[in-house]
Amino acid sequence: MAVDPGDAKFVSKLDEAGKKKAKDELHELNDKDRESAVQALRKWVLEQDWLKSPTDFQFLLRFIRVRKYSQLGARETLENYWTNRTKIMEWFKNVDPADDKIKKVLRTGMIYCPKGYDKHGRRVIFSSMEGFDFSLMKSKEGQDLLYKTCCLVCDWLACDENAQVNGVVFVSDFSGVSIDFLKLWSPEYEKKMLGYFQKSLPMRFKAFHMYKEPAFFDAMYTLLAPFMRQKFKDRMHLHGKSLVKIYEEVGMEIFPDEYLPDDYKGPSAGPMKDIIEQMIEDMVKPDFREHITEISSEKYKVDLKKRKPTDNPPEASFRKLNVD
Repeated sequence: MAVDPGDAKFVSKLDEAGKKKAKDELHELNDKDRESAVQALRKWVLEQDWLKSPTDFQFLLRFIRVRKYSQLGARETLENYWTNRTKIMEWFKNVDPADDKIKKVLRTGMIYCPKGYDKHGRRVIFSSMEGFDFSLMKSKEGQDLLYKTCCLVCDWLACDENAQVNGVVFVSDFSGVSIDFLKLWSPEYEKKMLGYFQKSLPMRFKAFHMYKEPAFFDAMYTLLAPFMRQKFKDRMHLHGKSLVKIYEEVGMEIFPDEYLPDDYKGPSAGPMKDIIEQMIEDMVKPDFREHITEISSEKYKVDLKKRKPTDNPPEASFRKLNVD
């Protein structure tokens, strides 16, 4: 086992409900079991001359958890993570959450996430197209900036232990999207993003809720469906002009004020503008900013020339391979 001095310093921030779910669903039995799994994955990473990856406890643990403590699964997801980041450098190179361009995109409301959790302990990512600057989609530089920003938010959420264990939910509002959107929309970019989301991100995507989806949504879906895993298809839900079912599923208290009925008097996540500013404030804190700057510095990657799939097949996993 490859033991790091920092391993013993890791203290899980999960509450009792989170620990129970980690045990029941992810097979995270105890602290010793968690340490052994991370150390086994680290040992494998250090043995690969074609793979350069951080090996700190917190980083490797998210890959162990997303694959339910399967060593083979964790290796596969970690390799996919760095392979995609190596191949699509325009999304992952020199990323800084303090970049004014990234902040500007976030402030459009294209992608934002309240600080709290839904009634199942999950983080909820909201996407609003109503204030979106569609001019960004007219150039490759602009589109790359959009996807870079989306991937940054996902890397930020992947640091949250509750998100690692309980998962993430999307709520997408397509208000303001007209047929002109199709002239700017790039299926090729969406295919790349799907590949990254489905095979590389150490994140459990539990549901995708679509609100006010446009009439041409079926056409978009038809183009992308062949590249979607059945699991993703099964977790997509169309709601038309009603938020009622989404309220029931995630809880009204996690919604921004703008999406709640006028007569609602309960708790909320606050105004969208405040949620976005809180998210930006959290992202630019030294710990996360240093982390994201480090992993986007080209120091870590897959050497595609050295990597030979037939060489050094991995040892059998000591855990059953599970996919979620």
